[in-house]
Amino acid sequence: MQSFQTFVPGALLVCSCLILLASAATVYERPSYILPCRRSDPEINKCIRNSLNFVKPYVARGLPELKTPALEPLRIEELAMENNAGAVRIKALFTDIVASGAGNYTIKEVRSDLKKLRIDMSIGIPRVETRGKYEVIGNVLLLPVRSNGEFWTEFTDISAIAKIYGKQIERDGETFMGIDKITIDFTMKNARFKVKDHVNTQNVLGEAINQFLNQNANELIQEMRPAASQSIGKLFRKFLNDAFTNLPTRLWLLDD
Repeated sequence: MQSFQTFVPGALLVCSCLILLASAATVYERPSYILPCRRSDPEINKCIRNSLNFVKPYVARGLPELKTPALEPLRIEELAMENNAGAVRIKALFTDIVASGAGNYTIKEVRSDLKKLRIDMSIGIPRVETRGKYEVIGNVLLLPVRSNGEFWTEFTDISAIAKIYGKQIERDGETFMGIDKITIDFTMKNARFKVKDHVNTQNVLGEAINQFLNQNANELIQEMRPAASQSIGKLFRKFLNDAFTNLPTRLWLLDD
């Protein structure tokens, strides 16, 4: 007969293993802010659009369980851009960015191919205001530019097209949609800029820079749009990848 002294350590070992296994297993439940869509729904694009618009106030506050930060305001530690073509050839690094307004998006239209995990969407944002720090070096209209300091921008009536390319990921006995790639293109009706240049500290020169930026805002945005789209795409790829890889596909996309 097994002695008490040998039984207790063995039982403790078994219990410890069971506790470790239980803690390692992740149980996923559908959050209240997820409106699932059914694969066979002939109006599935409309369903996805409605679901993405429904979750907007929750995304604005942030979803810790999906490891996504708040969109209102959206805080970005660093955003780098480089443009080597056209009249604006610069390297720019923006840091300590605070952006307000991105959470007030509206998904206008969705087109999807869920067998390929492909989702395209048209997005509208009334206004985005950003502020932070910047460093810029390069040439604008053949003029050398070297500047760093603080910036403020306002963009209004923004229209964007986002194309999401997903991939299937298996984890914890569940299937997730990872974000393999995302491309973004955008246009806007109006833009305003203001910078406080720490290099060119003369007031006259600082005002001249601000005047130039605002008088040529549309042209500058057009020149920088490819570089900006690429940088913003990288940022939101991480944002969406964190969300989707913490939400099993079965919770937002129902099989027939």
